[in-house]
Amino acid sequence: MRYILAMLTLLLTNTVLAENAKPVLSFTEVKVQVARVEIQQGISFDDAVESLKLRANQHNLKFVGANALYKEVEALTGKPAKRMEIFNFCDGLTAQKMIAANPLMISFMPCRIAMVEDAQGKRWIISMMMSTDMIAALPDDTRKNAERVIGAMKDIMLAASNGDL
Repeated sequence: MRYILAMLTLLLTNTVLAENAKPVLSFTEVKVQVARVEIQQGISFDDAVESLKLRANQHNLKFVGANALYKEVEALTGKPAKRMEIFNFCDGLTAQKMIAANPLMISFMPCRIAMVEDAQGKRWIISMMMSTDMIAALPDDTRKNAERVIGAMKDIMLAASNGDL
């Protein structure tokens, strides 16, 4: 009888412990690249933004959102802030294939391109991109699509820096 009570106690204790177990974060280190290009003299911030969106459309990357961080800073401080915005683009079918190949790929989605003005007044277009090693590890068809999107991102950044339409 003591054995049965001990087993029931152990079973109930393990069940309670399992129910109260807290999730644990796991970390995976990945190599990333950060690309940047300066917005050329004579190209306004707004013209660069317009070029960015138009060129993305030419590459069939859907504009899925923007975050005007400088407006948030101005609202919180009541003072003007240097312009900084993040623009999000996506190719949903390529994203789906990449995530199917490696769920960690979601951390690079949607594709983000930022425009910022630095302390010296220089204006930059900056984007974090996955390393060539990560892309190379994808299945052939998915890799080709990922390479196309990365190529498009680079072209979009260059077009925006020059104000190309």
